[in-house]
Amino acid sequence: MRACDKLHSLYNFSIGGMVHFSFWSMATKFHSRIYWAGLCAALLAGCGSLFAPPTATPVPTPTPIEYLGRAAKVFEGLQSVQFKLQHTGEPVVLDKQLGAKFLEAAGAYQAPDQLFAQVKVEAMGSLFTLKMLWRPEGALMTNPITGMYGPQPAGMPLAPLALFDTATGISHLLAAEIQNLQIAGIEEVEGAQLRHFTGDVSALALKTILPGTLADAKLKIDLWVQVDNDRLARIQVTAAGSETQLEFFGHNEPVEIPVPK
Repeated sequence: MRACDKLHSLYNFSIGGMVHFSFWSMATKFHSRIYWAGLCAALLAGCGSLFAPPTATPVPTPTPIEYLGRAAKVFEGLQSVQFKLQHTGEPVVLDKQLGAKFLEAAGAYQAPDQLFAQVKVEAMGSLFTLKMLWRPEGALMTNPITGMYGPQPAGMPLAPLALFDTATGISHLLAAEIQNLQIAGIEEVEGAQLRHFTGDVSALALKTILPGTLADAKLKIDLWVQVDNDRLARIQVTAAGSETQLEFFGHNEPVEIPVPK
């Protein structure tokens, strides 16, 4: 073979080998990069699951009983509140001798044992406003003629201080005495969101709270509680031929309990 032919053959071998080696090397690097890229993606995905924030556990919606249980605790913890009590229908007699009938009362409570109320009554065909006071020293009431304070008559059926008795008052009523309790909806009253409840209650459970106002064995009760703070806003009790409504406002705001003179 001529020298030039040998040189040509060697050149072809070298070029072909270099091309083959270069292609194999490139392919190997490409597959290696894919492998490492896949491995990094898998590791990052795993790390993401490790450092991802935990999924929040859904908070269950309270039941009607739980809602009123919260309202009972808030009511029990009141330091002061104002109230208004109204009754329509079958009259509530405060004094049988005078024929004095209860119409409405408005007043204020100061924890733990002071309460003042102005009570509107009808007697002998006229309307009177009595001032009634409950203090640790005793229960007093003004004379409708002289306006002077004196002891309340024995057996007075109206005793609003009992509303705040933790054993038998409003907080106990909310926590334990209402049956067939349901949520009727959310209502807006004077800019406040109120949760409306309906249910049944026995007259016996209301005896110390609203004495003399109701006689039926089973009564319908509606309650309105503020959505944002569980404060009781209103109670309405309905019986055959009568309706009693009790409103609370000014929760924990300063109140003035007069000193009798």
